[in-house]
Amino acid sequence: MRCLGRLVLLVILVLLLGAAWLYRDEVTRWGRGIVDPMSVVRRTGTPSPEALSSAQTKVVALTRAGGDSVLLNASELASLMVSGSSLLGVDGLDSIAVELGDRSIRVRSMVATSKLPERYRRLIPGTPSEFEEVIVVGDLTPARPGVAEWRFDRVMVRGLPLPADLVARVVGQATGTASDGRLEIALPPDVAGFRVRPEGVAIYRSAQ
Repeated sequence: MRCLGRLVLLVILVLLLGAAWLYRDEVTRWGRGIVDPMSVVRRTGTPSPEALSSAQTKVVALTRAGGDSVLLNASELASLMVSGSSLLGVDGLDSIAVELGDRSIRVRSMVATSKLPERYRRLIPGTPSEFEEVIVVGDLTPARPGVAEWRFDRVMVRGLPLPADLVARVVGQATGTASDGRLEIALPPDVAGFRVRPEGVAIYRSAQ
Protein backbone atom coordinates (compact mmCIF):
# COMPACT_ATOMS: atom_id res chain seq x y z
CA MET A 1 0.00 0.00 0.00
CA ARG A 2 2.86 2.34 0.84
CA CYS A 3 4.38 1.84 -2.64
CA LEU A 4 0.98 2.45 -4.25
CA GLY A 5 0.57 5.65 -2.26
CA ARG A 6 3.99 6.87 -3.37
CA LEU A 7 3.14 6.06 -6.98
CA VAL A 8 -0.10 8.04 -6.72
CA LEU A 9 1.78 10.99 -5.21
CA LEU A 10 4.36 10.79 -8.00
CA VAL A 11 1.63 10.82 -10.66
CA ILE A 12 -0.05 13.81 -8.98
CA LEU A 13 3.28 15.63 -8.80
CA VAL A 14 3.96 15.01 -12.50
CA LEU A 15 0.48 16.27 -13.39
CA LEU A 16 0.95 19.38 -11.27
CA LEU A 17 4.33 20.09 -12.85
CA GLY A 18 2.85 19.61 -16.32
CA ALA A 19 -0.03 21.96 -15.52
CA ALA A 20 2.38 24.53 -14.09
CA TRP A 21 4.39 24.40 -17.32
CA LEU A 22 1.34 24.71 -19.57
CA TYR A 23 -0.01 27.61 -17.54
CA ARG A 24 3.34 29.14 -16.63
CA ASP A 25 2.50 32.58 -18.02
CA GLU A 26 -0.85 32.71 -16.25
CA VAL A 27 0.79 31.56 -13.00
CA THR A 28 3.53 34.19 -13.35
CA ARG A 29 0.95 36.86 -14.14
CA TRP A 30 -1.17 35.80 -11.16
CA GLY A 31 1.86 35.97 -8.86
CA ARG A 32 2.80 39.40 -10.20
CA GLY A 33 -0.73 40.59 -9.56
CA ILE A 34 -0.54 39.41 -5.95
CA VAL A 35 2.82 41.08 -5.29
CA ASP A 36 2.11 44.30 -7.22
CA PRO A 37 -1.55 44.54 -8.29
CA MET A 38 -1.04 47.87 -10.04
CA SER A 39 1.65 46.47 -12.34
CA VAL A 40 -0.94 44.51 -14.33
CA VAL A 41 -3.33 47.48 -14.35
CA ARG A 42 -0.66 49.87 -15.66
CA ARG A 43 0.38 47.63 -18.53
CA THR A 44 -3.16 46.72 -19.63
CA GLY A 45 -5.43 48.78 -21.88
CA THR A 46 -8.63 48.63 -23.88
CA PRO A 47 -9.49 50.22 -27.24
CA SER A 48 -11.56 53.39 -27.27
CA PRO A 49 -12.20 56.34 -29.63
CA GLU A 50 -10.29 58.62 -27.26
CA ALA A 51 -7.25 56.34 -27.15
CA LEU A 52 -7.31 55.95 -30.94
CA SER A 53 -7.37 59.71 -31.44
CA SER A 54 -4.51 60.13 -28.96
CA ALA A 55 -2.42 57.46 -30.68
CA GLN A 56 -2.99 58.94 -34.13
CA THR A 57 -2.08 62.40 -32.84
CA LYS A 58 1.18 61.07 -31.41
CA VAL A 59 2.11 59.34 -34.67
CA VAL A 60 1.38 62.49 -36.70
CA ALA A 61 3.38 64.59 -34.25
CA LEU A 62 6.32 62.21 -34.61
CA THR A 63 6.45 62.67 -38.37
CA ARG A 64 5.94 66.43 -38.28
CA ALA A 65 7.88 67.53 -35.22
CA GLY A 66 11.08 65.74 -36.12
CA GLY A 67 11.40 63.75 -32.90
CA ASP A 68 12.96 60.32 -32.73
CA SER A 69 10.15 58.46 -30.99
CA VAL A 70 6.88 58.65 -29.09
CA LEU A 71 5.48 56.37 -26.41
CA LEU A 72 2.06 54.74 -26.69
CA ASN A 73 0.26 53.22 -23.73
CA ALA A 74 -1.56 49.89 -23.86
CA SER A 75 -4.94 51.46 -24.68
CA GLU A 76 -3.46 53.41 -27.58
CA LEU A 77 -1.81 50.32 -29.04
CA ALA A 78 -5.02 48.31 -28.62
CA SER A 79 -6.97 51.01 -30.45
CA LEU A 80 -4.53 51.07 -33.37
CA MET A 81 -4.61 47.28 -33.66
CA VAL A 82 -8.40 47.11 -33.66
CA SER A 83 -8.87 50.00 -36.07
CA GLY A 84 -6.38 48.71 -38.61
CA SER A 85 -7.23 45.01 -38.69
CA SER A 86 -9.94 42.47 -38.09
CA LEU A 87 -8.28 41.21 -34.94
CA LEU A 88 -8.02 37.41 -35.02
CA GLY A 89 -9.75 37.53 -38.38
CA VAL A 90 -13.28 37.28 -36.94
CA ASP A 91 -16.26 39.45 -36.03
CA GLY A 92 -18.01 39.33 -32.69
CA LEU A 93 -15.06 40.26 -30.47
CA ASP A 94 -15.95 42.09 -27.26
CA SER A 95 -14.22 43.25 -24.10
CA ILE A 96 -10.80 43.32 -25.78
CA ALA A 97 -7.89 43.95 -23.41
CA VAL A 98 -4.22 44.22 -24.40
CA GLU A 99 -1.46 43.69 -21.85
CA LEU A 100 2.09 44.79 -22.68
CA GLY A 101 5.08 42.55 -22.06
CA ASP A 102 8.73 42.52 -23.13
CA ARG A 103 8.36 42.55 -26.94
CA SER A 104 5.11 40.62 -26.49
CA ILE A 105 1.43 41.29 -25.95
CA ARG A 106 -1.33 39.34 -24.22
CA VAL A 107 -4.74 39.86 -25.79
CA ARG A 108 -7.88 38.75 -23.98
CA SER A 109 -11.29 38.92 -25.62
CA MET A 110 -14.77 37.50 -25.35
CA VAL A 111 -15.92 36.00 -28.64
CA ALA A 112 -19.53 35.56 -29.77
CA THR A 113 -19.37 31.99 -31.05
CA SER A 114 -22.48 32.42 -33.22
CA LYS A 115 -20.42 34.72 -35.46
CA LEU A 116 -17.50 32.33 -35.81
CA PRO A 117 -16.95 30.36 -39.02
CA GLU A 118 -17.24 26.60 -38.59
CA ARG A 119 -13.47 26.08 -38.86
CA TYR A 120 -13.04 28.33 -35.82
CA ARG A 121 -15.75 26.60 -33.79
CA ARG A 122 -14.08 23.25 -34.39
CA LEU A 123 -11.05 24.52 -32.46
CA ILE A 124 -13.11 25.04 -29.28
CA PRO A 125 -13.03 22.04 -26.92
CA GLY A 126 -16.48 20.61 -26.23
CA THR A 127 -19.72 22.41 -27.04
CA PRO A 128 -19.15 26.17 -27.48
CA SER A 129 -20.99 28.53 -25.14
CA GLU A 130 -22.62 31.72 -26.42
CA PHE A 131 -19.48 33.65 -25.47
CA GLU A 132 -16.02 32.18 -25.00
CA GLU A 133 -12.93 33.75 -23.48
CA VAL A 134 -9.93 33.71 -25.81
CA ILE A 135 -6.39 34.61 -24.72
CA VAL A 136 -3.52 34.92 -27.18
CA VAL A 137 0.07 35.66 -26.15
CA GLY A 138 2.99 36.29 -28.46
CA ASP A 139 5.67 38.63 -29.74
CA LEU A 140 4.60 41.75 -31.65
CA THR A 141 7.38 42.99 -33.93
CA PRO A 142 7.72 45.33 -36.94
CA ALA A 143 7.47 43.67 -40.36
CA ARG A 144 7.57 46.69 -42.65
CA PRO A 145 6.27 50.28 -42.49
CA GLY A 146 2.63 50.18 -41.46
CA VAL A 147 2.59 46.45 -40.71
CA ALA A 148 3.39 44.47 -37.56
CA GLU A 149 3.68 40.71 -37.15
CA TRP A 150 2.06 39.05 -34.17
CA ARG A 151 3.43 35.60 -33.50
CA PHE A 152 1.07 33.23 -31.72
CA ASP A 153 3.09 31.62 -28.94
CA ARG A 154 0.21 30.58 -26.68
CA VAL A 155 -3.53 30.38 -27.28
CA MET A 156 -6.09 29.55 -24.62
CA VAL A 157 -9.86 29.03 -24.92
CA ARG A 158 -11.90 28.36 -21.78
CA GLY A 159 -8.62 28.35 -19.94
CA LEU A 160 -7.43 25.36 -21.99
CA PRO A 161 -4.31 25.61 -24.19
CA LEU A 162 -4.72 25.07 -27.93
CA PRO A 163 -1.98 24.42 -30.54
CA ALA A 164 -0.84 27.97 -31.29
CA ASP A 165 0.53 27.14 -34.74
CA LEU A 166 -2.73 25.52 -35.80
CA VAL A 167 -4.79 28.50 -34.62
CA ALA A 168 -2.43 30.91 -36.37
CA ARG A 169 -2.72 28.98 -39.63
CA VAL A 170 -6.52 29.01 -39.47
CA VAL A 171 -6.52 32.75 -38.73
CA GLY A 172 -4.00 33.33 -41.52
CA GLN A 173 -6.20 31.48 -44.00
CA ALA A 174 -9.22 33.51 -42.92
CA THR A 175 -7.40 36.84 -43.24
CA GLY A 176 -5.28 36.00 -46.29
CA THR A 177 -2.05 36.87 -44.46
CA ALA A 178 0.96 34.96 -43.16
CA SER A 179 -0.02 31.51 -41.94
CA ASP A 180 3.24 30.28 -40.41
CA GLY A 181 2.35 31.08 -36.82
CA ARG A 182 2.16 34.84 -37.36
CA LEU A 183 -0.65 37.29 -38.03
CA GLU A 184 -0.15 40.60 -39.81
CA ILE A 185 -1.55 43.64 -38.01
CA ALA A 186 -2.09 46.89 -39.93
CA LEU A 187 -0.76 50.05 -38.28
CA PRO A 188 -0.52 53.66 -39.51
CA PRO A 189 1.83 53.80 -42.54
CA ASP A 190 4.14 56.23 -40.73
CA VAL A 191 4.97 53.59 -38.11
CA ALA A 192 8.27 52.22 -39.42
CA GLY A 193 9.58 50.68 -36.22
CA PHE A 194 8.52 50.06 -32.64
CA ARG A 195 9.46 48.22 -29.47
CA VAL A 196 6.95 46.77 -27.03
CA ARG A 197 7.83 47.11 -23.35
CA PRO A 198 5.73 46.72 -20.20
CA GLU A 199 5.82 50.47 -19.63
CA GLY A 200 4.70 51.38 -23.15
CA VAL A 201 5.28 50.98 -26.88
CA ALA A 202 8.05 53.14 -28.33
CA ILE A 203 7.20 54.16 -31.91
CA TYR A 204 10.16 55.18 -34.09
CA ARG A 205 10.40 57.25 -37.25
CA SER A 206 12.60 54.60 -38.81
CA ALA A 207 13.09 50.87 -38.33
CA GLN A 208 15.19 50.00 -35.28
